[in-house]
Amino acid sequence: METVEQTLKSSGMKVTPQRVMLLKYIKENPGEHLSAESIHEHVKSITPNIPAATVYNILKALSDKGIINFIELEGKALYESRTDPHINFMCQACGKIDDYEISGSMEPILSNVKGIITNSTVLLKGICSSCTKSAEQ
Repeated sequence: METVEQTLKSSGMKVTPQRVMLLKYIKENPGEHLSAESIHEHVKSITPNIPAATVYNILKALSDKGIINFIELEGKALYESRTDPHINFMCQACGKIDDYEISGSMEPILSNVKGIITNSTVLLKGICSSCTKSAEQ
């Protein structure tokens, strides 16, 4: 498995302590959809003087390089380590976001796109099973 440092190098990015710390935190939280604010809070607990702007710039660079995935849900920017095609399901009751595999190929959809795809997010909204069960009781 590739280290965080190797990931940065192989994508042409300079390896800095801030980038390593940020990427490591995101990779150590698979399945999580992290806000820039929560990432900044975590990094700040280790490096108190890191400005929020530095965190935002690193997150943008990492997502631009395809190292992490950026999704915007209801006006809020979220970041995740998962970059393969998948479906995000957001519960409208509790706000939890879960990832689901896409079965089959995305090629029939992607081949119809007239242009260059730089990012894709499939978002389904509904009520999760936990909230549905709670409402039934």
